[in-house]
Amino acid sequence: MSTSERLTWETCPSCGRSAAVGWRGGIPLDVDCPGGCAVGAEVFARRTPRTGDLPSPAARWTAAARAWP
Repeated sequence: MSTSERLTWETCPSCGRSAAVGWRGGIPLDVDCPGGCAVGAEVFARRTPRTGDLPSPAARWTAAARAWP
């Protein structure tokens, strides 16, 4: 992995779980959602979240736990 590549955990817009998003040069390339959602990387490219709009880590874990089968 080079310095322009990174992996982040983002909230899946379909199920609310934490999905792994692979980035290269600031562009999302791949999404892996544990819920099996078919979310394309382009969904995250269009997102421009502001700091105040991001849920806390505890809120994200709570949402994921509630969605767990």
